[in-house]
Amino acid sequence: MSFSSSVTMVTGGTGQLGRVVVRRFAEAGSQVVVPYRTPGKWEELQAELGPLTSRVDGLHADLIDEATVQRAVAQALARHGRIDHLLCLAGGFAGGRFLETGIDLWEQMLALNLRPTLLALHAVLPHLVERGSGRVVTVGARQAVEPSAGAPAYAASKAAVIVLTQSLARELRGTGVTINCIVPSTIDTETNRRTMPKADPTKWVKPEEVAALLLFLCSPEAEAINGAVIPIYGKL
Repeated sequence: MSFSSSVTMVTGGTGQLGRVVVRRFAEAGSQVVVPYRTPGKWEELQAELGPLTSRVDGLHADLIDEATVQRAVAQALARHGRIDHLLCLAGGFAGGRFLETGIDLWEQMLALNLRPTLLALHAVLPHLVERGSGRVVTVGARQAVEPSAGAPAYAASKAAVIVLTQSLARELRGTGVTINCIVPSTIDTETNRRTMPKADPTKWVKPEEVAALLLFLCSPEAEAINGAVIPIYGKL
């Protein structure tokens, strides 16, 4: 699957899932744009990519600040002339039962999971619609469609991403732009292994499997898929 001549923007590209996704898209031939907040994380990603670094462009931005997101997208368009794919991977997790946590946790989850996706969409979608083509993929969570006790703020924030995706899919019909949402279960990352030492990571979703799904959804073969909420649960 070749993505040569394409430009892919990946929010959350310096994270543990994001790094794998960035590498896979760069290997497929895409020019990858990564907005980053922490210079050290960007430097770590560059070191991991090695020779592929030439296919990855870092732009400093705070993904919860509208002005810097708009500026990063404008810089990407000025440098590369186009954006073909937008992958909204930025997010975070915090648990806590409803009666044991305050409103600050809810605001944190909305800021980490909904706001970066919303701001990226606001900045990139006008360009995609004007061009008449593009692929957007957002990231929900299994907790949002099969909620359990202990993380209502996280589940609600991810459910908001799913509903936003479905609503936009209807608005974008006929524009040449598609938007879909993947819904992973636990992803096999260093952080999850560290925080859940008694769990069996062989049942978790591998970052490489998520990256493969994203590649497919951005490919010409997925042109007819729009508004889908796609589970990727591994063996759980």
